[in-house]
Amino acid sequence: MSEQPNITYPQLITLYEVSRKINSKLNLPELLDETMDLAIELLHAEKGVLLLRNKTTGELEMKVARAMDKSRIADAVALVSRTVVRKVESGGQSLLMQNVPDSPGLNPNMSLIRRKIKSVICVPLRSREKLVGCIYLDTTDKQHFFKTEDLAFLEGFANLAGIAVENARNYRQVEEVNRNLESLVDERTQEVQAKHNELQSAYDQLKDTQMQLLRSEKMASLGMLVAGIAHEINTPLGAINSNTDTFSRCCGKLRDSIQDCGLEQGANAKTIDVLDNLSKVNVTAVERITKIVKTLRNFARLDEEDYKQVDLHEGLDTTLTLTAHLSRARINCVKKYGKIPQLTCYAGQLNQVFMNILVNSCQAIEGMGAITIETSHKDGAIVIAISDTGIGIAKENLDRIFDPGFTTKGVGVGTGLGLSISYRIVEEHGGRIEVESRIGKGTTFTIYLPVK
Repeated sequence: MSEQPNITYPQLITLYEVSRKINSKLNLPELLDETMDLAIELLHAEKGVLLLRNKTTGELEMKVARAMDKSRIADAVALVSRTVVRKVESGGQSLLMQNVPDSPGLNPNMSLIRRKIKSVICVPLRSREKLVGCIYLDTTDKQHFFKTEDLAFLEGFANLAGIAVENARNYRQVEEVNRNLESLVDERTQEVQAKHNELQSAYDQLKDTQMQLLRSEKMASLGMLVAGIAHEINTPLGAINSNTDTFSRCCGKLRDSIQDCGLEQGANAKTIDVLDNLSKVNVTAVERITKIVKTLRNFARLDEEDYKQVDLHEGLDTTLTLTAHLSRARINCVKKYGKIPQLTCYAGQLNQVFMNILVNSCQAIEGMGAITIETSHKDGAIVIAISDTGIGIAKENLDRIFDPGFTTKGVGVGTGLGLSISYRIVEEHGGRIEVESRIGKGTTFTIYLPVK
């Protein structure tokens, strides 16, 4: 059309209100619904269709089809004149058909005539001078034809709608970028978390390895110490034992000589008895020292480094002997040994567990008290319960006592590694340690070792 009618002031006010409504919506489906409803309402159309160009295929696709009552039209494609839409799309110009049946050159079989459409109006939607869609309206009411003023108004309306659609599409793209960015951030966060977990796992393994090395070094040092003590004691002990035997035999010969010579035996016999008693005391002392050396060797199991069957009662007795200096004269050690089978294990390591727990029990008892060791065989496992009547462990510390470095002892007393090492040793033997404690009543450590 060469002449375009001017838009009236009331129409400008209406377009301003329309602009406020549609530009307030950034959700594209909601915007398209609102645009279509406003166009139908303002131009008193019976139905309307809004089409947008598919950016991938370049084809115009129906996005919204509404009736005058704002209901959706299911099969709107069949109700839209593709001839009208293609003409607007190809020419880029608006189209107004005021009295369809009387329009010259129309095919009587044209869909508009078959559906008794009286008036049609179709205007392009543009964004940045490019056609991005179109608005199609029609009516069957012969009393109401779309006018040229309606065409001018709808073109202004379409210009506003085109800008709003472009804004909504840009907003959607921004949202997609944000979602992609959030997804990327989540992926990176997960990767960082995975790396953190790997580092934490590696750190935990390193701590375990360090603990094992520390335990191995302690056991190796203990073995070397015991071997050195045994060697250093056995050498002079052999001489003392030999000399005591010689001394004892000499005393016997001296007594016989006195008797053979008929000498008076009063004072001489008394002197010989004193020497003989000294000899017996020396023998007893040598036997005790020998037993202590043997106990040390049994504790470290210098001759039994292999994984083999042992009697745990023997290991407990040995450990009690070595800790006797901590309990002597103040702690009563009660043994309630049940019938248990031999266990295939590293005896030296389990002896270390018994030592750590018994030393802690002795140190937990202030003054007089008792330690009870009870063993049994239940559900395929050897159960060793070591109870004391000490000061007990606070509830908040029970979950931490097996942590490396944790200790409730004073500064300079212990390293906080004994129970941690014990826990690891029992775990490596397929067992577990449980602890129960009450402040002022005492503590019980229960060791479960499965019999294999």
